[in-house]
Amino acid sequence: MFGKRKGISTFIATLLLMVLAVSAGVVIYAYTMGYMGGFGGTDTLGAMSLDEASMLDDTITAYVRNIGKTDLEIVTAYVDGEEAVVAETDIIEGTVEEVIITAAAFDVGKTYEVKLICEDNTQLSFSVKCQAAPVTP
Repeated sequence: MFGKRKGISTFIATLLLMVLAVSAGVVIYAYTMGYMGGFGGTDTLGAMSLDEASMLDDTITAYVRNIGKTDLEIVTAYVDGEEAVVAETDIIEGTVEEVIITAAAFDVGKTYEVKLICEDNTQLSFSVKCQAAPVTP
């Protein structure tokens, strides 16, 4: 009665069990690394966003919001890849601060790429177009 039935070969059965074991190992590894990743460090990364930016002649004024979980200190600024002068500015978590950047000379009507870098290497990049200073009579 059972002699005429054929089952899967022992080779296929062994192969299926190996695939199942490897898959289970990958799932356990991914779960464990995700769980253990939270213990990797105690430093909280900062985050900034730009509320507004304007540029008149040789000065860029940016209003930067700290949206991270730690206080930030802006220490360096670059305008079109060239280092610019920026007053070191502390931005407390959840607040907005005015950041003033000055450089040698800007061309009116040209758009510049600005990058702000904090002490903890948090970075913010934005573009701003140079406007001519208003003429007062």
